[in-house]
Amino acid sequence: MTMRRLINLKRVEARRIYLTYGIVILAYIICQTMSSTKFLSSSMRGMLVPICAYMVMAVSLNLVVGISGELSLGHAGFMSVGAFSGVATAILLQSLIPFAPVRLAIAMIVAAIFAAFAGFLIGIPVLRLKGDYLAIVTLAFGEIIKSILNNFYMGVDSGGIHFSMLTDTTRLLKGGRLIIKGPMGISGIQKISTFPAGFILVMIALMIVFNLVNSRSGRAFMAIRDDRIAAESIGLDITKYKMMAFVTSAALAGAAGALFAMNY
Repeated sequence: MTMRRLINLKRVEARRIYLTYGIVILAYIICQTMSSTKFLSSSMRGMLVPICAYMVMAVSLNLVVGISGELSLGHAGFMSVGAFSGVATAILLQSLIPFAPVRLAIAMIVAAIFAAFAGFLIGIPVLRLKGDYLAIVTLAFGEIIKSILNNFYMGVDSGGIHFSMLTDTTRLLKGGRLIIKGPMGISGIQKISTFPAGFILVMIALMIVFNLVNSRSGRAFMAIRDDRIAAESIGLDITKYKMMAFVTSAALAGAAGALFAMNY
């Protein structure tokens, strides 16, 4: 009886996952059809890519807050890391890879890696906390990332890539270009984000999260969320699983940030 019930639960979960995929695919087909037939206004068509970015952000945040039960308020910081690193990568590869979809894919991968690394560094001290303390510290780290990016400069010239936390940019050789301009951000971005690329990223994010949640690690996330003490008593490594969820969520947020930034 128990085995039969378990099989039924797995079937219900599989149907729920496939239903989610179906709804997302159907929504994409409808929106793409409406966009191609000019049924949507230009402002509405311009919102399609940001909507995809926000969907990925929601899915990634749900992995930490909903599945793992940790109240994190610093995901905007990971999105910013992904946006800046992704756009900088796309600009550096502009002459090497003229094909925009490939350049966009590489930029989002690089953005996810940088955001995951930032999530790992922040997760080392932060994940020792819980509840309101975790929320306050993650919010503070989001503001720290914002302050760092507001004072970060990156340029490229014939001598390579140069980084600085100063306003002095005279070190760039003749013909060099300042890409990240501190509080001025990045200008001259080539708009390469598309609605199909956003749809693909949404599907990838759903696949990653669904597969992770329905794996052994996902069951560990929920066990820790429901009863931390009981989870520790059966030998689960709390820090390891919390870090896994946090880094995965940060990587998805970084990819969403790159998609969002290269739409403007």
